[in-house]
Amino acid sequence: MFSFATVPVKFVGLFVLYLWCTAWSIYEMTRPQSWRQRVSNGLHLVMAVVMLLMVAGPTWMTLIKIIPIWVLAGFFAASVVWFAWLAVRAFVAAQRSSGWHFVGHATMFAAMAWHVAAMAVMRPLKMAAQSGQADAGGMNPMMAAQQPGGVLWWFAVVGVPLMAYLLVASVHALRQALAPATPVATASDCCGGTCTCGADCTCDLPHPVLDPVGTTEGTLALATAARVETAPSCHEVRPVGSPKFRMAALSDFAMNFGMFWMSTGILVPLLPFFALLSF
Repeated sequence: MFSFATVPVKFVGLFVLYLWCTAWSIYEMTRPQSWRQRVSNGLHLVMAVVMLLMVAGPTWMTLIKIIPIWVLAGFFAASVVWFAWLAVRAFVAAQRSSGWHFVGHATMFAAMAWHVAAMAVMRPLKMAAQSGQADAGGMNPMMAAQQPGGVLWWFAVVGVPLMAYLLVASVHALRQALAPATPVATASDCCGGTCTCGADCTCDLPHPVLDPVGTTEGTLALATAARVETAPSCHEVRPVGSPKFRMAALSDFAMNFGMFWMSTGILVPLLPFFALLSF
């Protein structure tokens, strides 16, 4: 949790990023989708709301008074299992791109579970430090836990691969948001042999239709000559470069980069220069 008085840029930046995540996650819940997609989108919405409430101290403290912090950590750990199951299911069905899509979500939720668990461990240590407790060497519990071999130091070690994933995923999402759109096919483009332009094709040739919600069970085919997301995922199928595709990518960026930026403080015991990212 942060305050505008101490870290104004980080406070406002995280608030804007998570507000966008929450708004887009609510939109995703309104779209036609399979029950698996609805569960996945529901988990994304919960995470976005929790991260939004985590930015400011008052909202975060209110949340953990209602839902204990270790319950939240357990919820996100269970979400990792859900996405891992979807990933295994996709790999078994030889849907490699879908499998890696769900592996990414499982890793993101693992990072969230790690972050909340670290906060749960930090809380009593901070309270002990504020009360003036110290060990035999005069070091307060918070500082002692950050030393090599301490519990917070180990949390930082575990977090390195998770933070690396969040940063790579942020760059990937930003590249997707800026990806050029491919022109949509016209009737003349698709009537020269095998028609693949979807239900709007004006020629008399057979034309496959793209499953409207991109479910795992649905038959996925190319609806236009534009590049289209054809692998089962958490959301409806969208042509690459379309406005909805870009907005979804920006939401992915906001969620991954926001979590990375919010979690930099946890890595300070291992990487002290990360403290410079709080301003």
